[in-house]
Amino acid sequence: MAEKNELYKSTMQKMLCIGRLHRGVFEKNISSRGIHHSQYRLLMYIANEGSVSSQKQISEKFGVTPAAIARALKNLEQEGYVKRKSTVSDSRFNQISITQKGKDIVEMLKLTFIETDETAFEDFTCEDIEKFNVYLDMMISKLMEKYDETSERRRNEEQND
Repeated sequence: MAEKNELYKSTMQKMLCIGRLHRGVFEKNISSRGIHHSQYRLLMYIANEGSVSSQKQISEKFGVTPAAIARALKNLEQEGYVKRKSTVSDSRFNQISITQKGKDIVEMLKLTFIETDETAFEDFTCEDIEKFNVYLDMMISKLMEKYDETSERRRNEEQND
């Protein structure tokens, strides 16, 4: 049994390592283009939304302070990736939208992400990746079952207290 547990532990450590390495390679590639991870996430969010009506909305989405979002937006605005426009009805809110330069960098970032994925899977066939996805789905399913059971048990305990 100890051997099986060591195999589980080794496999999980490798999966976590893959996630860290993927992020590291991606961040290294985008930082060479002058973009940081937080800016990437913010640009992608604004690009996907089309426009955002408040910094508070963004800060709640990302779980960071409005001041951190204000600094990040200021940097993105200075680089010409986003623009802020005060709304007529309430000067406390800015309409935040992506510029053409921002759209261009978002496309470059998407390609960089794809390149990072391609590097990770370079030596795999599509069949290998499909099998791997089936295994990952099985793991996710089992862990979600356990998570749901644990959450349900915790809710019941809280209700009985």
